[in-house]
Amino acid sequence: MVTIEQKLLLFSKLINNSMDKSLNEELKEMEKQYDLKIKKSMDEANQMAKSIEERAAKKAEMKKTESLSRSKVIIKREIIVLKEKYYYTFMETFKKRLSDFIVSEKYKTYLNSLISNLENLLKSYGECSLVIQLTENDKQRHADFIQKELSKNKSCKNIEFKTTNDIMGGFIAVIPDKDIKMDLSIDAVLEDNKTYIMQTIFEALEAGDLNE
Repeated sequence: MVTIEQKLLLFSKLINNSMDKSLNEELKEMEKQYDLKIKKSMDEANQMAKSIEERAAKKAEMKKTESLSRSKVIIKREIIVLKEKYYYTFMETFKKRLSDFIVSEKYKTYLNSLISNLENLLKSYGECSLVIQLTENDKQRHADFIQKELSKNKSCKNIEFKTTNDIMGGFIAVIPDKDIKMDLSIDAVLEDNKTYIMQTIFEALEAGDLNE
């Protein structure tokens, strides 16, 4: 026969077992929830870290791109300065050679070709008086020759010569009464062909044909 004391002891064990079981289940559930939260937190932390890395990488890339852009601008500016340097260096040398050409015998042939060009231009204006502007040296050496050749053109009824320091060779023909100016100077030829001259120099630079 089971006494009351034994029943109470049995009941107490059952309660204790039940509590232990419940506690274990709660602990397991808590552990499970904890693991889930830890995982979630880790995932969020990893996502945040990735986002920070991406922003940092993007910022770094932007800085790199910005730095490269600045470098390209600097390099481009240096190239332009270098090209201009070579252009003016070349032109100084070229003008010295032109100065030698202007005092050579071949220069008279060049002047003759300019006179032919002028005569073709004058066909559009009929009879007119001309003022020929040229250097003092050319006036002394070639004025008579220019006068003789232009006098063959019946449209030139009067020819006057004036000196100028604005050109290095060739001449400028002016029709005063019609306010017309025809620049046949060497300087005008150089200016008209400036783009071609620069292109030729730059191509030579790129090919390594010019040295500093």
